[in-house]
Amino acid sequence: MTAVQGTLEPEHILFRAKLANVRPLVNMLKTISFRPRARCSINSDGLVFTVEEAQCLVAQVFFRSELFTTFSYDEQLAKHLNNQEQVGFETNDSQDDEASDMTQIVLPLDNLIECLTLFYGPSGTSSGNSQSGSHTTSSLLNAGNPGDLRGATTAVIGFNGLGADFELMLEERGTISMCRLATFMPEPPVDLKFSHVPITQQLIIRSEWLRDAFNELDPTSEAVSISIARTEPHFRISTIGDSGSTDMTYSNSERILDSFFCNEDQENQYKLSLILKSKQALAMSDKTKIRINQRGFLSFQFMVPTAADMSFVNFIYAPLISADEPAAADAAAARA
Repeated sequence: MTAVQGTLEPEHILFRAKLANVRPLVNMLKTISFRPRARCSINSDGLVFTVEEAQCLVAQVFFRSELFTTFSYDEQLAKHLNNQEQVGFETNDSQDDEASDMTQIVLPLDNLIECLTLFYGPSGTSSGNSQSGSHTTSSLLNAGNPGDLRGATTAVIGFNGLGADFELMLEERGTISMCRLATFMPEPPVDLKFSHVPITQQLIIRSEWLRDAFNELDPTSEAVSISIARTEPHFRISTIGDSGSTDMTYSNSERILDSFFCNEDQENQYKLSLILKSKQALAMSDKTKIRINQRGFLSFQFMVPTAADMSFVNFIYAPLISADEPAAADAAAARA
């Protein structure tokens, strides 16, 4: 598909935003950087970056528009471009306006982080990446040069429709670098259908307690068991590995849990190696909301303090279920 930015006037840019300091953005993106590519969803509320693993883990980072100094997204242009993309394809009449107003692309996440850390990260010593480092001024971003701040890498990011590059203009101490990343058409996402099933258990725990629990998990274990019950122990995390068993229990105490809800006792197992992929997000967070639905699907929502009050990283997991268990068919369908 032909890139769009050459055919539009600057005032008709699909998306452009300014950021006074890229470090919060980088730190959040690193929490899901265990995959080389990420889906980026853009709408008027902000950006969502999503990665998937093994058909049973979906991780998302949410950047609200308030995190940015300025944030501009043309919903009408997005709807027009999305309608053009649907020409020749069957569409679902029930698709809501929110979906048609959203722009979704796939970005090379590792290269995006490398570009954002060009001035201060370890990868900034190398400029061999063919997808970044163009030093010609782009009409898409030139109007937003944030050259008045010192001591932090400021950025303007922009995108002008499917087929166009994702552009970044970085500035630090008067030095400006332009980066362009190739974008890709997104494939149908993995939908674990977490929100389609009633939530039976929910708690908010102070992240320091959960970090201690994660540090005690036996890394030789294949699975981790998570139990939430109406009676003590209200919350339990356990593993069984080569070194024996590890069992951490927590009561419904205000010192540990900020809130607790359980209308059905439940214990489920999850793949430990996937659970541990959330450790970096956990390390940055103040509190963690844990939810489990009726099918045993697990959600960790990490609340990360930022200049825009609070940002969120969300991990959703499918449970481990034996093939001979009656719920296996339902779980397999939910992962599809």
